[in-house]
Amino acid sequence: MGNNRVTDPIAIEEQLHRILSSPEFNATARQKKFLRFVTQMFLEGRAGEIKGYTVATDVFGRKTNFDPGTDPIVSVEAKRLRRALEHYYLTAGRRDRVRITIPKGGYVPSFFFQTGTDSSRSLPETELNNRQVDPWPSVLIRPFQNFSEGTGPDYMAEGCMTELAIELSRYQDMRVLMKPSDPEGQSISEPPARFSINGSVRYGPHNFNVAVQLFDQKTHRQIWGDVYECDMKTNDLIAFQRETAQIIAAHIAQEQGHISQTLSLESQNKPPAEMDTYQALLKFYKHETTFTIETFKDALDALEEAAIREPECSQVWTFLSLLYIQSLALESIERPTPVEEAIQFAEKGVRLSPSNQRARVVLAMAHLINNKLEEGLVEARNALALNPNSLIFMDVIGHVLAPLGDWDLGTGLIKKAIKLNPYHKPYVYHVLCADWLRKKEYERAYLETLNFRFPAAFWDPLLQASTLGHLGRTDEGSRYVEALLTTKSDFPDRGRTLIKLWVKSDELAQCIIDGLKKSGLEIK
Repeated sequence: MGNNRVTDPIAIEEQLHRILSSPEFNATARQKKFLRFVTQMFLEGRAGEIKGYTVATDVFGRKTNFDPGTDPIVSVEAKRLRRALEHYYLTAGRRDRVRITIPKGGYVPSFFFQTGTDSSRSLPETELNNRQVDPWPSVLIRPFQNFSEGTGPDYMAEGCMTELAIELSRYQDMRVLMKPSDPEGQSISEPPARFSINGSVRYGPHNFNVAVQLFDQKTHRQIWGDVYECDMKTNDLIAFQRETAQIIAAHIAQEQGHISQTLSLESQNKPPAEMDTYQALLKFYKHETTFTIETFKDALDALEEAAIREPECSQVWTFLSLLYIQSLALESIERPTPVEEAIQFAEKGVRLSPSNQRARVVLAMAHLINNKLEEGLVEARNALALNPNSLIFMDVIGHVLAPLGDWDLGTGLIKKAIKLNPYHKPYVYHVLCADWLRKKEYERAYLETLNFRFPAAFWDPLLQASTLGHLGRTDEGSRYVEALLTTKSDFPDRGRTLIKLWVKSDELAQCIIDGLKKSGLEIK
């Protein structure tokens, strides 16, 4: 079929007029002006001039001293414009020949032909690559099918699909597209997407199950699938649908989920300057699974390049802040990473995306490291309030809430995330161990250390040595003391300071230090 992009200016102008005049295009006057402006700039051959500053001054009337770091007007309105365009193409524009998008990470519009086929699986790989105009990953949810006996209503299938779409849309790193079902059975065009989700429901007198499959449309492979089942007699099928959607979304979209794992393999050999922003985020996700000096430096280099390339991306500043916090707490690299800059980066991430849970959690962490516990609690609770039942950041929020002082809520969130989320953060077991130490339950604290996975980070051998010391298993504890000193040779001199960066309770900090002493390590 050839390249799917639209180059005919007349076709683009006609589509722009069709969108702007449609009652299904739910955009404000200035969002319409935004779309008209960037499209006209593109048609005039001035796409390179379409920047946040240009849009702010020419569309929104900002003055020449406009600073996107303190005024996120353009990024906020761009998000709303993207939602309005997606709504239009799901309704009045679903059979339009030309599709206009504003890909994430910038404000230059893209124009491509919509296809009339039901699936991209039969497309040649070269054409699918041409259709991938947005560097951020996209996933298309197709209507869930009802395979139940008889001709009952499809509301259960539609409910499962809707719950999954809502949950996936909470993930900041991808575009979620939906193909609406057509009651007349006609073919409906699909927007291009790298990944697609097929699902089905089957229910009878006793059981209700949901099956889901994730496909990579570039390779035509199914990369994951599963089936979830419950008793039809349960009092709350809606709760089952919601919880199932959360678990499926975690498998698919979480930082260590199937989509990021698939894309990470494609970008692992690229130098930072050649990466797009999402690939830089993948470097950070890899670091979170290893916590080595090498992956830390790789992630930092990639994110710093991304911050120059896309300074209005909230995720970039959020992850940079988190790396600075990790460096402060673990002394990962010799280069200074001031806590003031960590706070500034986190605050910028929140300004650019106020509803970003991750950004608010990282800001809470920065306040924790800076001994601003009240401010940290406010931000952590704000993050939780944005989406209290989602699995996306439940464990991370708990990991911050507990050392900020709310141990019951924090550990409760962590335990729930461990139960439901296959990709929960391994480092949250440090908090569970510390909680048992706080309660003088040393055997249970030791059992939590069996889940530790980051021996290169000194908190693993630190807590292992302390718990074994309290249990009187000093020979075993001394081996972990050796591992700790191999990682941090100056720990006897600086251990108290490093412990207090995360542990704000004097009693708990002393308990940890006492356990180390019993294993043979004196802390000054």
